Amino acid sequence: MHGSSPSWMQSAIGYEDGCTEKGIPTMITWGYGGKEVAVEGSWDNWKTRIPLQRCGKDFTIMKALPSGVYQYRFIVDGQWRYAPDLPWAQDGTGNANNILDLQDYVPEDIESISSFEPPLSPESSYSNLPLGAEDFAKEPPLVPPHLQLPLLNLPASHMEIPPPLSRPKHVILNHLYIQKGKNGQPVVALGSTHRFRAKYVTVVLYKPVQ
Repeated sequence: MHGSSPSWMQSAIGYEDGCTEKGIPTMITWGYGGKEVAVEGSWDNWKTRIPLQRCGKDFTIMKALPSGVYQYRFIVDGQWRYAPDLPWAQDGTGNANNILDLQDYVPEDIESISSFEPPLSPESSYSNLPLGAEDFAKEPPLVPPHLQLPLLNLPASHMEIPPPLSRPKHVILNHLYIQKGKNGQPVVALGSTHRFRAKYVTVVLYKPVQ
């Protein structure tokens, strides 16, 4: 019923003018049909009837309310209604009203949250010796034999040994490239290719290196 309000909700729901004041951002939702839905409550002693905005199949509105306990009811196509799936109670005249309890709400204090600092790597993780000339003089390792039969690039009819698994329908290939040339600004390029059956979509992102 209540919580922080992201920026996208301003266009999707439509803020009430009172939300610019200090208070607890609270979303009120009606999801039981109707053509015109409004809400009124004890936050202003039942003086104002506020229309809700349609959002898909539901009707919603965002209000900023001080901490406290409130009663409210919906007016759906001219008739008083209440949401049975939300907390509700009967008043002295026998009418059923929904209850909104904002007493236990604790607002988030962004300034009190400490910044995240990753732990330092232990010195034991840097115990490998650097490669010497004898290491570079060695022959490269042999390619594993199963890589001689690329499942993604060749049809099964061109393979000497048929693969044990069928060709996968969905494949993702990521590629990272860093250019550090003397001329021009260094650039990092990140490419991602998605294949679903015979269709390919490739996205490449470029970012200058600071």
